Amino acid sequence: MRKTLAVAAMGAMVLLGSALVANASSAATQGHGQAVSNRAYEIALIGDMPYGDIGRTQFPGVIKEINADRDIQFTVFDGDIKNGSERCDQPQYDLAAQNFASFRRPLVYVPGDNEWTDCDRANNGSYDPNERLALVRKMFASTPRSLGQRTFPLQRQSAAFPENVRWQYGAVTYVGLNIPGSDNNAPQFDASGKQIDGDQAEYTARNAANLDWLDKGFAAAKAAHSKAIVITLQADMWTEPTAHFADTKKKLAQLAIGFPGQVLLVNGDSHFLKIDKPLTDAKNQVIENVTRVQTFGSDQNHWVSAEIDPSDPNVFTFHQHIVAANQPTYVSP
Repeated sequence: MRKTLAVAAMGAMVLLGSALVANASSAATQGHGQAVSNRAYEIALIGDMPYGDIGRTQFPGVIKEINADRDIQFTVFDGDIKNGSERCDQPQYDLAAQNFASFRRPLVYVPGDNEWTDCDRANNGSYDPNERLALVRKMFASTPRSLGQRTFPLQRQSAAFPENVRWQYGAVTYVGLNIPGSDNNAPQFDASGKQIDGDQAEYTARNAANLDWLDKGFAAAKAAHSKAIVITLQADMWTEPTAHFADTKKKLAQLAIGFPGQVLLVNGDSHFLKIDKPLTDAKNQVIENVTRVQTFGSDQNHWVSAEIDPSDPNVFTFHQHIVAANQPTYVSP
């Protein structure tokens, strides 16, 4: 059963209840610089899977449901192709490529921390994170098209940052960014001041590129007269440590305040479904045109869809999809 998750227009209250879902039709236009369509459609939002043996058993059920839902036009995967305790060996990436190739319709992927920043952990194989990021870019960001059996064109930021993408679908502009958890791969220090994680040079260059890509994404949305913009990244920027997400949140707040439409932020990282309005201005006032959807993940192998209706002032309506076969046996307290 499809459940509707409606975000109140003037607050962060989430109302859950059953609802009839309109038949979402395909956007009439796609691609960059084409005319904006006001046709409604629906997309799938997933990430942080498969995690471990249970995830590898259950993730195919998620893919099967998405493939069977004819309303879904494409899927966005917000990072983490494995859990943080598994090795970053080649078979993990091969399995991810196989999984992505099993989606019948287009899939757009942005990287998570588990497939590159955290690969230097001993239990991950003590890999060089920059080498693993290069592998991610080679395998998943080397062409100007999405993943999936059917594909559509993507605009990649540059040869240096090909994982940062943008595309236009109907009346909505989409932006994907490489902003992972683990504090954005910024340097971390122990009590003695010794650096124990992160990479200052890598973080500085990528962070500057991300801020620039956000600027360009909102400019593209305005130029296309888009009714909304969707920003997808992996990190939950409101769960500690958060110091090195501050400038991303500031930039997003500045751009959202100046944008006449709705802004949707999609992230994974924390592994449970959450819909809220966490972004605030300089006076700590909620920026009402920004909604955040945090997707399922880890041991919750389910998915969320966003129905996009440009004729609706709020543009987005969210539906949770609980895969029955992936539910545990509950124990009464």
